[in-house]
Amino acid sequence: MASARYTLNIKPEDLKPDEPRQLTRKEKLANWWYYHRLHVGIGAAVLVILIWLAADMLNRTLPDYQIALVTEQYIPETVVTKLGDALSAFGLDLNGDGQALVQVSGYQLSLGGEEETGASASSSSTVTTTVDAYTQMAGFTTLSGDVTTRTSLIFLTDDPEAFQSSFELLATADGSLPEEGAGLEGVELFAFSDCPVLASLDLSEEARAYLDNFYIARRGFAEGQTLAEYPEENQALYEVLTAGAAAQ
Repeated sequence: MASARYTLNIKPEDLKPDEPRQLTRKEKLANWWYYHRLHVGIGAAVLVILIWLAADMLNRTLPDYQIALVTEQYIPETVVTKLGDALSAFGLDLNGDGQALVQVSGYQLSLGGEEETGASASSSSTVTTTVDAYTQMAGFTTLSGDVTTRTSLIFLTDDPEAFQSSFELLATADGSLPEEGAGLEGVELFAFSDCPVLASLDLSEEARAYLDNFYIARRGFAEGQTLAEYPEENQALYEVLTAGAAAQ
């Protein structure tokens, strides 16, 4: 208990707690900024990214057709792009954006075959088929996404046997899937260089060096499934690209 000499002269108003001082507007803003500056920074960064992505989407020409190129060897993006540009001459403007565009998506991954290094069709370039773990994971993940979303009907690969053994996607002549475990038996397969349309594409010698040992085939689907977009139009493009060639 407090001593009487300390409490004798205390007035009631002395017992009231001090009222907090009202902050000025500037002080309130400074206080708010101190506790929220990190959140504001993160929000601003996210907003910038969203604006950039939106602008990119608005300015991007969406492909009418998508073709999957699957290989263990590294193929420069310039070659893949030039192939898509050359193939676009045989497509139609399916999405109505005023441009017929064929997009070739390259998937580099090892399908279990032996790694090897060899000279390509051009003596000026060497192809190395060693795939590192990161590239393997990225290639498998993106290709699996293509397969799951049923994006590509047309497939290009330089190792159709390994591809079919790994994914069992390639179709027979009537468009159906062969029996499980049948490998390439019954698969409709055309050599890239045997197809008059593909052989006549306006491609550089570098592109030819990479692509002349490829094969073209189409994807088969389980009963009740089909390509997600433009299945008939993609089938028509496949028939145009393989016209005049004999299946392997």
